[in-house]
Amino acid sequence: MRRLWLLVPVLLLAAAAVVHAQRATPLRVVVYQAPGVAPRALETALEAFVAAGFDARAVTPEDVRAGALDDADVALFTGGRGSLQGRLLQEAGRERVRAFVRRGGGYVGICAGSYLAIQGPAEFNKIGFVAAHNLTGDRWHRGIRPTRVVPNDGSEPLDLHYANGPLLTPERVDGLAPYVTLATFDADVYWEAYDTHPGEMPGTPAVAAARYGEGRILLFSPNPTLDPGHPELLVRGAQWTARGGAVPASLQWRDVFGP
Repeated sequence: MRRLWLLVPVLLLAAAAVVHAQRATPLRVVVYQAPGVAPRALETALEAFVAAGFDARAVTPEDVRAGALDDADVALFTGGRGSLQGRLLQEAGRERVRAFVRRGGGYVGICAGSYLAIQGPAEFNKIGFVAAHNLTGDRWHRGIRPTRVVPNDGSEPLDLHYANGPLLTPERVDGLAPYVTLATFDADVYWEAYDTHPGEMPGTPAVAAARYGEGRILLFSPNPTLDPGHPELLVRGAQWTARGGAVPASLQWRDVFGP
């Protein structure tokens, strides 16, 4: 019996060492790279992840279909053309992404990557695992400029790079939980020549979170890594999605991004 008691501290120390090693392991992030992904958006995202000490690498549509997400913690789909990104993934790749998040992986979508995650016509090749659609449907030309973003918890507003990102609005979808708005736009970007109009954008979600299966999804309509850059938001957002689990309706900006 004495020998058993002597083993207890040893076992506890071993368990603590394992936990420490797990926490010290760099976050494994894959960043989707394909035609339809804006080169500068891809470059700045990888720079932010590498600077944070993450194990970050670019993956192609073929890589995704071959199982590149299987050993990842987070997948990022960034700005560009969402419909082209989705088409090149093919349904096999899109289902790989769904399965990855269902079993607890994190998904971060920026601009086009947010369009890719929401609902829309079949010809747009959506992953479609967030219960939302673009407020103005296929009218997405609004313009490119810094926009003011207001967190949902009274945290300090900030400016982010907006480039035709989606204006999220809820859509009821069987099996999908409602998204949670973390910040809204205090801006009105529109381009009437392309049938977008004043008054459509203010108060719509700029940043939102959702749960899918065991995984977490974080969507940015503006891009936090482009000028005026706030790459720390991408880093903290990726860390939050990697933890998986509940996305409560009471979720606040600081819960994801800190004070």
